[in-house]
Amino acid sequence: MNSLVSYNWLKEYVDLKDVTPDDLAKQMSLCGPAVEKIIPRDVDFEKIVVGQITSIKPHPNADKLRLVTVDIGTRTIDLVCGGINLKEKQWVPVAQIGARVRWHGQGDLITMEAAEIRGVKSEGMICAADEIGLAEAFPHAEREILDLGIALPKMKLHAGTPLADVLELAGDVIMDIEVTSNRVDAFGMVGLAREASVILNKKLLWKEPSLEKILVTKSRGHEGTKSDPAHSPLTTHHSPSVTVHDNTLCPRYLAVRMTGVKNKPSPWWMKQRLLSAGIRPISALVDITNYVLLECAQPMHVFDETKMTKGSHGTEIHIRLAREGEKIKALDGKTYDLDDQSLVIADAERPVAVAGVMGGEDTGVDEATTDIVFEAATFDAVSVRRTARRLNLYSDSQLRFEKGLSTESVVPAMARAIELTRKLCGGTVVGPEADVRASEYKPLSFSIGIDEMNKLIGIPVKTTEIVSILKRLGFGVKKDAKKITAEVPWWRDKDIESGRDLVEEVARMVGYGALPPTLPFGLATRASDAIIAWEDKVRDLASASGYTELYGYSFVSKGMLEKAGFDASRALRIENPLTADLEYMRPSLLPSILDAIAKNSEREDGMHVFECANVYLHKDGTQGKEWKDLPNEFSECVVAIRSQETEEPWREAKGFVELLVDKLGVSDVRWARITSDSLWHPGRSIQAFVGDHLIATIGEIAPDVVETFGIKGRVGAAAIYLQQLVTMASPSKTYIPPSAFPASKRDLAIIVDRNTAYGNVMHAIRGIDALVQDIAWFDTYEGKGVPDGKKSLAIHLTFSSPEKTLTTEEVDAIMEKITLALKEKFEAEIR
Repeated sequence: MNSLVSYNWLKEYVDLKDVTPDDLAKQMSLCGPAVEKIIPRDVDFEKIVVGQITSIKPHPNADKLRLVTVDIGTRTIDLVCGGINLKEKQWVPVAQIGARVRWHGQGDLITMEAAEIRGVKSEGMICAADEIGLAEAFPHAEREILDLGIALPKMKLHAGTPLADVLELAGDVIMDIEVTSNRVDAFGMVGLAREASVILNKKLLWKEPSLEKILVTKSRGHEGTKSDPAHSPLTTHHSPSVTVHDNTLCPRYLAVRMTGVKNKPSPWWMKQRLLSAGIRPISALVDITNYVLLECAQPMHVFDETKMTKGSHGTEIHIRLAREGEKIKALDGKTYDLDDQSLVIADAERPVAVAGVMGGEDTGVDEATTDIVFEAATFDAVSVRRTARRLNLYSDSQLRFEKGLSTESVVPAMARAIELTRKLCGGTVVGPEADVRASEYKPLSFSIGIDEMNKLIGIPVKTTEIVSILKRLGFGVKKDAKKITAEVPWWRDKDIESGRDLVEEVARMVGYGALPPTLPFGLATRASDAIIAWEDKVRDLASASGYTELYGYSFVSKGMLEKAGFDASRALRIENPLTADLEYMRPSLLPSILDAIAKNSEREDGMHVFECANVYLHKDGTQGKEWKDLPNEFSECVVAIRSQETEEPWREAKGFVELLVDKLGVSDVRWARITSDSLWHPGRSIQAFVGDHLIATIGEIAPDVVETFGIKGRVGAAAIYLQQLVTMASPSKTYIPPSAFPASKRDLAIIVDRNTAYGNVMHAIRGIDALVQDIAWFDTYEGKGVPDGKKSLAIHLTFSSPEKTLTTEEVDAIMEKITLALKEKFEAEIR
C-alpha cells in the first residue's frame, strides 16, 4: 500500500533542515519505506498569479461576458470573463499566457494563449477553482470564479504573487511512499517522522499529546468565539455509556463527548494537507478525523450525538454483532444488509456504523451539528477484513484496521482530535472519557544473543551501536554479556514478533548496502514435475510461432466470468478474497485473456497472445463426459488471435494446435464440431479428441462475447488441455526412413453434408488401409453444381509401400475401399 506524503508537512514532525526531498527519499528508501516517486506540488500553478480586479465593464457583443481589468502587480491586463460573482477589488487567480488550465474543469489541460473572444482581445483568464485543480477544496456553483479573499480569509494577498506561494505549495513535493503492510505505524506522518529521525539522525519534533491534560484543560473557543455548553439541547452532562459485547472483536473502545462545537469548512492549511494525501475535505469535524488518521495512523469517527437514539443511560454505544434483518445506510449513500458476522457500533436502537469500515449517514455530522461523540477504537483485523469483503465496502480506515492496530494508539489520537476541535470548532468536553478495554496493556519483550545477531546480519556490529539503534527506534533495551532484551514500543507491537525481528531493525539501520556482496553457491534446482517440462516446450513453440506470453492472476471477478459466459456459481469461490475483482479461481484462462486483449486493443491492430497456467474446476457432476478425466486443478494453455473483421483468426488457432500435436508426436486426433457453447461461435468452433479424451477446443469466440468485452474485430482461440495432451505425447521421435519405392498420388472429390468435418473424413480414410501414406485437403466448394446443404471436399491422397512399387490395380482397389467407406459413413457422393 502506498501513502502520499507532503514533504513540508513531514517537516513539522522531524527536523529536516539541510535535508532536500531527494536526500530524504534516497536515505528512506535504503533503510525504511521506499519512496517511489517525487511529485512537485507547484508545477500545476506555473504562470498563475494573484490579481485584483480594478474595473468591470459589459462586453459589447455578449450579454453573459464582462470586460475585466486586473492588476497583476507588474502591470494591468484586460480579460474577458463570464464569472457570475465578479466584483471590483476582488482577489482572483489569474492564468497568464503559457499557464496550463482545465477549461471549465473539463477535459485535458490546455495551455493559455492570447485570444479574441467575441471581438475583444483577452490576455489570460480569471480561473474558477475547478479549472486549476482546487474544486475539492473550494466547491462552487457553475460559472463562479474563485474568490481568494473568501477562500483564504486570513491570508494577506498582494497582486502579482504566484498562486503557489499564496497556497503555501511552492517548493513542496508529494512523496509517493510504499509502506509494507506490517508497518501500519508508517501509514501516519508521526510514524514516518520517527523513521526519518533515526535514519537521518535528526531530532524528532513530535510531542505526543496527553489526553489526561487535554481533558482537564478548558476550551479556548475558536477563532474569537466563546464556547457555550448551554447551547447544547441535551440535558445530560455525562460521558456516553459504552458496552463492548465481544472484547475479542473490539479490544478497546474510547469515546469522548463534546458540546457547543461549531462545524464549518476547514481552514486552507488543513484542506491542502488532506488534498496532498488524496483525501477530499468535507467539513471541519470530518476533516479532523481524517487529519488524525493521516497524522497518527489511527482511524476515528465522529457522531452527531443529537441524532443518536438515547437509552435509559442517555447516550448509549454498543459494540456488538449485527442482528438478523438489520441494515445501515453508510456515508457513501448506499444501504447495506448486515449479517450476524458483522461487527457494528450501535446506539440504543440501531447500528450507526460498521465497525472499522464506515460510519452511518443517519448519525453523520453536518453544518448544524453542535454536540458530538468522538470514537477511537481497535477492532479485530480479520473481522474487519471479512466484513468489508462481504459488504464490498472499503475505506481508508478499513485498510488500516485490517492490518492490525495497537490498543495504545487510540489515546494520542483522541487527544489530538480534541485539541484540533477546540482550535477549529470550539466546544467543551463533557464528562470523563469512556474507555473500555479487554485487558491492561503489557508491552512485548524479546531477546536475542549478540553473536546470533551478528551472524544473521553478516557483519560484526558493536553492541553499543546495536543498543543505540534500538533505543532511537523507541525500544527499551537491556543487555548483558551475551544477549540483548528489547521492550517493543506500542506502535510496533503488531510487526515485531520475535528476537529475529530485532535483527532486521539493526541491519536496515546499519544499511543493507554495508553488507558484503556474496554470490550464491550450489546448483540451481527446479521442480522435476513432467508437466512443467512439457509446459516449457509449449511456451517455446508458441513464442517461436510469434505469440506473446501473458501472465495473469489465478483469480478473476464474477463480472469477468459472466462476460465470458461462465456460470460463477459453478466456479471455486475464495472464502476471503482480497477484493471483488479477485473472488473466483479461474476455471479457464480465456476470460482473463479476453480482458487483456480488450485492454490492449488500442495499442495494436493485430494481437497474438498465449498463456500457460493452472485452472480450477468445481466438478459437480454436471460437466460433460469429456471432462471426466480432468482433475479439479489442471494445466491449460490458451492461444488467442485478434484480427480485423475480414480475417478468420480461428484458422490460425487451429494451425497452432495441429503444429503442437505434430511436435509432441500425438497421432490419431479426431475432430468434432461444437454446436452449443455460448463462448464459441457455433459454426466456426471444434474440439480435438484422441480417443475419448478431449485435448483442445479451437475456434472463434462468439461475437456477442467479443462485443461484451469491448473488443473490436474477431478473436480466434485455442484452449489446449495440457494435462491430457502430455500423457499422449512422446518425449522422443522415431525415425522412419522414406520408402525406396515411388509413391502413387490420386485426387479425390466428394460431396458431403455441409456440416461434415473434414477432420472426420480424414480420420476415416486413414483407418482404411496402411498403404495410405498421406492425406491433404486442398479445397472446399459450395455453389453451382453442388446441392443446397452440401459441400464438395477435394483431397490429395498419397499411397506408398516400403516393399514395392504399387501397381495401378492395387491403388484402384484401395480407392474403391475408400469410396465405399465414405459412402457408408458420410453418404458421400463421388464427383
